[in-house]
Amino acid sequence: MIHFLIELPTWLLIRTFGILSYLTLFVGMAIGITYSFPQIKGHKKGLLLRWHTYANLTGTCFAFLHTVLLIIDTFMPFDWAELLIPFSAKNNPVLNGLGTIAMYGLLLVLFTTDIRHKLKRKVWLALHMLSYPIFVLSLLHGIFLGTDSNQGWAAMMYIATAIILVSLTLLRFQLSSRKRQVKVGQTKQV
Repeated sequence: MIHFLIELPTWLLIRTFGILSYLTLFVGMAIGITYSFPQIKGHKKGLLLRWHTYANLTGTCFAFLHTVLLIIDTFMPFDWAELLIPFSAKNNPVLNGLGTIAMYGLLLVLFTTDIRHKLKRKVWLALHMLSYPIFVLSLLHGIFLGTDSNQGWAAMMYIATAIILVSLTLLRFQLSSRKRQVKVGQTKQV
């Protein structure tokens, strides 16, 4: 068993799981923002919620694999303390610390979503909105620490995902403000 673990292409797997985690969490966020559009209703809303949940759980699994494989990596191994305590890594402590905080934030968002029926809506929503800074931390972690970041495809991936999420967020606020304006206009007419 040990021989099998030592011969794993850990560096390739670490990079792959990191990128897959980032992308699936991006998809989960994009779907989550779309889910909140006022025009989405009924069956489509339920379907979006299901895909939002699947993407985020899958992204969390990839992030977990990305992290755990660092323990057995022979090129640049981490110990458990470096993985669990933010900013304690010997190599790039700040950038690795951002990744650790992003992972803790991700786990917090997932956990509080599972117990949202026990939380006040405003508390749950505030915690759920941590997804935005978590995404930014993941983005910074990937851009500045990822060994593939100097590749054109990786740079385009980071730029495109950031632009898409910012655009969806702005569109969401625009649609919500229009809906509020319509409601205010309707109440003034009555």
